[in-house]
Amino acid sequence: MAENARNGANGGSGVGGAGDDPPRRNSNMNGNRSSVRFGGSEPVGKKLALSQRGSNATDTTDEEAKLLQQQQQSQSQFKVAPVKGGGTDIGVDSGGGGGGEEDCAENGDLVKGKDGIEVSVIDIAEGAGGGAAGAPFKPGKSKKGNAVKAFYDRVLTTFEVSKKSERPFVTMFLLILLLVLVVVILAALWPRIPSYLTKEVCLEAECLEASKQILSWARPDASTCRQPYEWACGHFEEKYKAHNFHGANKGEWNFDAYQDYEETAASYEFISKLPTVAVSYSAQYMIKKLHQICTTVETGSNNEAISSLKRTLKNLGGWRMLLGSNNPHWDLRENLQKVQPKYGAAPFYKLGIETRNAPPYDVIITVSEGDLGLPSKEFYTLGEKDPVIAAYHTYLRDILAHMVASSTTKSQEYAKMIFNYERRIALDVMGVLREAAQGNASQPQIRTMQQLADEAPSLPILQTAQAMFRRKITENTQVLVSSPIALKMISQIITTTDKEILNNFVMWSVIRHFVPYMSHNFRQSLLEFEKVLYGVEHKQPIWHFCTKVVQQWMPYGLEALRENPKLVVHDREQQDYGGGGGGEDRRAVGMDSMDPYHSSRQVQEVTAYDEEMVRLMFYHIRDEYKGALNNANWVNQQLTKYIADKLSMMRVQIGIPEELLKSERTVNEFYNDVVLDELLFVDNVVTHWEFVKKRMDRMMDNGTDNERIAAELFPPSTFGSRRTPVANLKYSVGLNMVIIAKEKTREPYFHYKYPLSLNFARLGADISLVIHDAVNTLAEQFGNVEASRQPRHIRENVFDEEAQKCMTKKLQSIYLNTAHISNATKLHSYLELASTSMLAQSFQSLLEKIARNERLPVADIPEKSTYASLGLRHFRRQPGLQRYDEQQLFALAFLQRHCAVVPEGGAPLRFSKILADNDIPSADKFTLMWRNVPELAGTLDCSASSSGSGEQSGRCGRVL
Repeated sequence: MAENARNGANGGSGVGGAGDDPPRRNSNMNGNRSSVRFGGSEPVGKKLALSQRGSNATDTTDEEAKLLQQQQQSQSQFKVAPVKGGGTDIGVDSGGGGGGEEDCAENGDLVKGKDGIEVSVIDIAEGAGGGAAGAPFKPGKSKKGNAVKAFYDRVLTTFEVSKKSERPFVTMFLLILLLVLVVVILAALWPRIPSYLTKEVCLEAECLEASKQILSWARPDASTCRQPYEWACGHFEEKYKAHNFHGANKGEWNFDAYQDYEETAASYEFISKLPTVAVSYSAQYMIKKLHQICTTVETGSNNEAISSLKRTLKNLGGWRMLLGSNNPHWDLRENLQKVQPKYGAAPFYKLGIETRNAPPYDVIITVSEGDLGLPSKEFYTLGEKDPVIAAYHTYLRDILAHMVASSTTKSQEYAKMIFNYERRIALDVMGVLREAAQGNASQPQIRTMQQLADEAPSLPILQTAQAMFRRKITENTQVLVSSPIALKMISQIITTTDKEILNNFVMWSVIRHFVPYMSHNFRQSLLEFEKVLYGVEHKQPIWHFCTKVVQQWMPYGLEALRENPKLVVHDREQQDYGGGGGGEDRRAVGMDSMDPYHSSRQVQEVTAYDEEMVRLMFYHIRDEYKGALNNANWVNQQLTKYIADKLSMMRVQIGIPEELLKSERTVNEFYNDVVLDELLFVDNVVTHWEFVKKRMDRMMDNGTDNERIAAELFPPSTFGSRRTPVANLKYSVGLNMVIIAKEKTREPYFHYKYPLSLNFARLGADISLVIHDAVNTLAEQFGNVEASRQPRHIRENVFDEEAQKCMTKKLQSIYLNTAHISNATKLHSYLELASTSMLAQSFQSLLEKIARNERLPVADIPEKSTYASLGLRHFRRQPGLQRYDEQQLFALAFLQRHCAVVPEGGAPLRFSKILADNDIPSADKFTLMWRNVPELAGTLDCSASSSGSGEQSGRCGRVL
């Protein structure tokens, strides 16, 4: 029967070949199917035989057995359809594309045929379905496909999926697979969160205060790269308009002006709370009394003030503008010997003291040019119709009208005479200085008094110094002359000037010196002039003016009481002028009601941490300067070694030395020579000058280091001709020390719990600028030392030379006309630009050291002071500023140092600031820093084109 089946299959398909091939279980290569039809009475099992291929052809599979069993059971009901095309009972349809249900049947399924029910059977012939005769057999599916189908069947069996549920199951599986794929793609493409955004937000009081300060000025919604000033300072002007000091500030209202106001307000609050029980010769009493007397300046008698001033002028031989004072024998030399020694005014020349910037670094007498009515000689280059010049003429006429009843014509002639003479002095001196710009002639020189008398015979400098100082001064005494050729020119001008003009000029210098402390009328005239010169809108409050007077006249006493409130006397019985408290520690608990910064032991510990933080910042920045200097190949090796050695030994002092704060006696003895006139405030100008002269005498004795620190920290007005780049922070040449006033370490300016980026952008920037200024000073010192060894050596300063070359080009991108920008302005701008670059590099390197927990090897920093104790080991984000990392926050805080509001009429006032302060306006400085310090724009992801830093013209290539 099996043979008949094979023969039938071969015959029906028309295919010859091996007759022992078994029927295939699945569809053939062409997808054709064969149907076995049941129609006869003969058993199907006898008519159909299925065998296997190859060596196991005789074995019957389980599937074939099942099929035969089904056929036997259906024998009585079905008959086998005759095979088409053959003579046997079994036929095989081999059409290429049969359709209907028959085409959808699997092997062995019962299907409905034309003559009844049929069983779907695989074509068993090689090439069935119209294939070529004798074609080799090819299986329908690979083993891999079988494995996949088997796995699929097992999955359905495992999850007990019925035939009816198969399609929903597959659909759900595909959806899950699609969802997983989407999640993986999103995870791969999702922007990564920077690590700093995962840090916790600081919610301590100091962090909240720091954020409040920054956000009150910034406008974070502005474009950082396109509008950097709006981004950092967008609300600064708005805050100023609501400020109590609005319109009363001289010049632009900027970051420094704001900090100065805050410190002045804190000092006033302290003074107002001082008890009045102290004895009259104590510093506490005199501070309180001086402030009270000062408040009467506006309400004092105008006639009494004028009478006092006229007595002063009479003591100087009389003023020709006053009736009965036309002294034909008035002598200039005789009265010049009295003007500064007795009253502090300085026409033609000025005496002072300064630390010599060369060995032995002692305090030496200085001689410089005298004062003029306008704050800078550059103002005298302006035309007479300029608003500043016109306002100065008005000021001269008004002061004359207060002193003397004179006609309008006479007043105008007087004003014109004074202005023209001052202009002559200014222009002639500027001319000789410009001619001597190269070489040593225009630089400070050491001269003996005799040499100076020979060079400037019309100036009685020796006699003035002998009257001013108590020490012995002879023709051989050495003095430091700021510019010998300038004094020589002034001497020549005097010899060609009429006596009337000389008298008026000297008397005007004295009057101008007293005007700020005179009665209401004089001060109002000064205010009108300052409205044009500085943009002042109204007079400053009297409490502010008088607090400034106390800060200028008694700074050491005021600061000593603030730093150690235990010195404040609340009961006369607690006073001890015998020094009994000399051994007590100044960190002892003070009086709660006097100073919130030093009123408890806990706050004193905070103060100690503040100082440790300051030392950490100072020594780190100092070491960065040493490294940068060693890498600067444009600085010669000898100069590099000299400055590096000095930097290695440079120290820092914060506040008043402890030895000077231990007892009341130390502070009170400092002011033993102060005498206050309680009747008329203007008379205190003379008594204060007497105290200043005695201080200069003590400073020239070169006392102990602590006394020298106090003198440098609170210098008299005549100390030092060099401009201090930062208020209340300076470099001492004699001590090779940076001295930082305590107010720089107080809130709201500084606190060790403020973010490091904020402290570095504020006090760190101050320290960096002062250290760079010290480097410049040491370069001058090196030139002085070399000049002392080689008299013909031309002193050069590589930093000053680079400043003049670089900043001349750089400032041209901000100002169309740079002719009036002085060399001092260019040097200061260069130092600030270079120190900012060093500051940014120092901040980055400190962050790296903190990350490595690398300690600074400095003896002044105790072992217990660690990054962890100062709260620096773990960065915490600032509330309201969470999106900024440490460097971005540093850039924002630093840029806010240059926020400013220029009063109305801004252009002339910008020019006035450049001339009066030897500094460019803060808003222009903001632009200078943004364009030329790439670290600022770089941390904020701003491109060079958007920040303007890509401009190569005028770029300063030689900076540390």
